[in-house]
Parts: sequence; structure tokens; C-alpha cells
Amino acid sequence: MTQALSQAQSHLQANRPEQALALLQRAAQKAPADPDIASLLSLVLLRLNRFEQAEHYARRAAAGDRSPLNLTNLALILGAANKNDDALAMTDEALALNPAHTDARLVRCNILMIQQRVADMIATCEEGLRHGWNSQLSVSYASALLSIGEPRRAADFLADATARFPDEASLASLLAMARTADPLATPAEVSHAHKSYGHLVNRIKPPFTATYHPKKDPEKKLRIALASPDLRRHSVAFFIEPLLEHIDTSRYEIVCYPTDRTFDEVSARFKAKAALWREAHSKIELQLAQMLSDDRIDIAVDLAGHSNGNSLLAFALRMAPVQATYCGYPDTTGLTQMDWRIVDSHTDPDTPDVNAHATERLYRLDPCFLCYRPPESAPAPTSDIRHPTSHITFGSFNASRKHNQHVADLWSRILLAVPGSRLALKSQDLSDPYLRSLLLQRFAKSNTQDRIDFLDAPASLADHLALYSKIDIALDPMPYQGTTTTCEALWMGVPVLTHAGRTHAARVGVSLLTNVGASELIATSDDDFVARAVALANAPDRLAQYRATLRTKMAASPLLDRPAFCRRMEGSFRSMWREYCNH
Repeated sequence: MTQALSQAQSHLQANRPEQALALLQRAAQKAPADPDIASLLSLVLLRLNRFEQAEHYARRAAAGDRSPLNLTNLALILGAANKNDDALAMTDEALALNPAHTDARLVRCNILMIQQRVADMIATCEEGLRHGWNSQLSVSYASALLSIGEPRRAADFLADATARFPDEASLASLLAMARTADPLATPAEVSHAHKSYGHLVNRIKPPFTATYHPKKDPEKKLRIALASPDLRRHSVAFFIEPLLEHIDTSRYEIVCYPTDRTFDEVSARFKAKAALWREAHSKIELQLAQMLSDDRIDIAVDLAGHSNGNSLLAFALRMAPVQATYCGYPDTTGLTQMDWRIVDSHTDPDTPDVNAHATERLYRLDPCFLCYRPPESAPAPTSDIRHPTSHITFGSFNASRKHNQHVADLWSRILLAVPGSRLALKSQDLSDPYLRSLLLQRFAKSNTQDRIDFLDAPASLADHLALYSKIDIALDPMPYQGTTTTCEALWMGVPVLTHAGRTHAARVGVSLLTNVGASELIATSDDDFVARAVALANAPDRLAQYRATLRTKMAASPLLDRPAFCRRMEGSFRSMWREYCNH
């Protein structure tokens, strides 16, 4: 049995679960009570998304040997089946047996993150790290710090962790993300963190040689891959669907590679519009790279950057002759194998410093690099504008990870300068009482905590958009600005004040507002941001005008001109391909 287990484990590590399953099923017939066979069989079945069978064998393994390992495997499978409370109970039992069992803590952290119990997740990580440093537990801890709007604290921790684990790409990737979100980080620091990630990947990546070598025909029909974990109900989807709707299928073929197992109604629309839909969530980097090469992809487009579930390690293997990154992450990937990054001249002005910041060449898709697809369920903007004697309500529906201390200090200045004003905050993660308390502590430093209102997140998108009727003026966080939230506010007739920063993440608002003809809402400094907010709060006629006209202006802008956007994207793909053919 030891040989069968060893062979099955090798198959599983190489992501060959079908071969592992065949070996283990034969072994289980000979030794049905063997907990080691049942435990590994449960993990193989989990990899194959056969959750009920996986749970059956995981329970059999735990019944035969209630070890921390078997309890952790059972917790992992229960969590994958959305039985989160039962899963947490298993991790509690495993950690009671062995408080230093890192895998149990990692499973526990993942479930707590899903349940939006960040305080418990942080405590779980900190207790685990007291038992000894671990690279994956460090990833979980840093992710938790980023999720609560502590990018500088996360960066300091990650600098130590990357020194301890210099070959751990996920830590280097998180450090790049932390620099992007840190209001105190300079553009040079942000760029250095991303390029350091690229250097690390080049050092550790396995060898790979693509099998597809197309003839360099500049006018050939191009096969374009979209690789993303977010081809589903996600903010990225709002900006990708127009491409699938309007692409010239006589000259371009879109192949979708979803790297997340979620498949919903948005995924179904994407699948119906794509030339090919290739499930890729179970593929390791080498397998994904081989899949794209076998599929004869000419241009591979990354839609995630350093976001969760990304495929940057596969892009580092050079999956396609031309590789580009777009939309899903507001900075350079740091990869030397990523040829292009699609931006515009508002987010990334054509200057030597900006061009040197990225490892990719910048393709400026002017006038706007984005195209927004408003939800069909969006209600009409309300005409209810506060009377001048009533309080003004500022608001932000951005995730709490963007509400750092600098944002709280800046927005507090606005509240103090507008008597009676209030600030409404809403996001899915703010259902966590700990996060609400943390944000109030940040505003308490300016004594404005009593002016904060938390709005509960409704279940439907239409109800979410209807909450903009409670907001007079939306405030864009910094340096990691909103994208979907800004588009949603504008579509609902709510003006969004933004601050022009020095990196792409801090300039998305500049592009959106310029393209909808509302550049007067762009501030150039903190003082200017406060002054514009105060002036607008004291101008009810302007607020009424925005409420009445923003949707119409937006509908007529480049931001919603889907056919024109698609022609620009086609032009970018053709230009990239011709550049490849010329070399």
C-alpha cells in the first residue's frame, strides 16, 4: 500500500488527479478501513470537484484516525462544500491536538476570510506565527492586513517575510500589492516592488518551451486568450463583456480561460459569446501554459495582475507569442515576459518616468482604456437633492481595504468643514463589526466618528445601486481609487470627487471623470480635494444638475461607446501582433 500511496501522491502533486484516483480506488478495495488511503482519496476527489464523495472518504479517514492531518483534510473539504461552520469545528479540534499544525491554521484562515471575520483571521495567524514562521501563513496574515486598510503595516511585515522566504513568489506579489495601496509609498518604491517580483519569478520558474510557433503574418485572424479568475459576477466583468459583444469575429477569436471554479449567469453569458470556453481552474502553471500553446493562442491577455487567483506564473513561462495585461490590476506586473500593458494617457501619461515604471510597454488606448457596461437592472437616478439647510451626505461604497488612515484624515477634514454633514460607507466586508470598529477608530483621531453611517449591503445589484439615492457626493479613496464604484455612482447621478495622484492606481478617476466631461471634479492636492468638496456641498443647484444630467453625459461618452471601444481594442491587438511580426 505504501507504494500505491506514494505513486498517487506524485500524480496529485503533478495535477494528474484521474491517475491518482485509479490507483487509490484499487487500494481502497483491498484496504477499505485504511485511513491514509481514505484521506488521500478524499483530496483527489476534492481536486475533481466531487464534493460528496470527498467528504465521505474524509470522514472515513477521520473516523479511523482522528489526527490533526485527517481533521484538517476534512475541514478543507467541508469548506469547499460551503459547510463553513462544520469546517471551523474540525480545525478547532485539529489545533487542540496540535497548536503548531500550520495546515489547520491555513484552512481556518481561508474560511474566516470567506466569512469576513478578519479579526479572528488575524488572531489565528498571529498565534500560528508565534509557533514559528511559515511562508503560507505569512501570506494569509499579510492578506488580512491589506484587507483592513493597513498597507504600510503589511509592507513592513512582508519585507521581513520575503527576507526569510526569498523564493516565495506569493509573498513578493503581496508586497507589490501593499506598495500599490500605500499612500506613503513613492512611485519608485511601487515600481521596485513589482520588478523585484519579476526577478524572483525569473529565478524560480520551471523550464517551458511553447509548441506553437505561428507564421508571422501581420494580417492573419488572431486567436486571443482572456485568462482570469473573474469571468463571473465580478467588477472586472463589467469592462470585459463589451469586448465579447462587439469583437469582429471575422478577424479575431476570443478564447476564455476561467481560472476560478465559480460559474454563474455572467459566466454563462461570456461562454455563449466566446469562440471557446476552456475550464482552467484546476491547472497548475505548466499545464495552463501548455494548454494555451496547444490551443494556438496568438495573444494571451491577463485580466488579474497580482489580484487573487492570478496566473502570472504561467505568463512568466511565455504561453503565447504576444502577452498583455489589462484592467484587473492597476499597476505593472513586473514580468519581463509581459510585453504590453493596456492603459490610457490619463492613467499613465507618456513621460520617461511613467514609461520606466513598468516592465511592459504601455499601449495607450485613448481616449479611455475602459468601457463600462451598466447593469440592466439599474434604477433611474432620483431627483431628491438635499435642501441647503439639511445635512449633506458624502459617501463611498469602496471596499474597506481602501480606507486607510490617510483617507480617514482627509475625509474628516471635509466633514469638519461642512457643518452637519455625514459620511455613508458601504461594502460587503463592512458586515464585520471588527472592520466597522476599526474604521471608526481612524475617524476618531479627528473626532468625526459620530458622523459616520454604515449602510448594510443589500442582496441585489439593483438595490445596491438604489442606495446612491442616499448619497449627495461620492469621495474617491486614495491612492487605490475606485473603478466600478465610480462608474456606478456616476451612472446613478452622483458626482465623484477624485484626487490626481502619481501612479495608475491613483489616476483611474482622472480618466473616468475626464471622459464623462466632469474634469472639474478632479483635485490636484489634498487641500484642493477638501476645497472642491466644500464648494460642491454648498452648491445645491450643481448637485441637482449632476443628478439630472450625469447619466445622459455618461451614456454619450467614450466610456459607454462599446463599438468604438472594441475597434480600439482590435487596433491594439493588431498593432501588438504586427510589432511581433516585425521582429
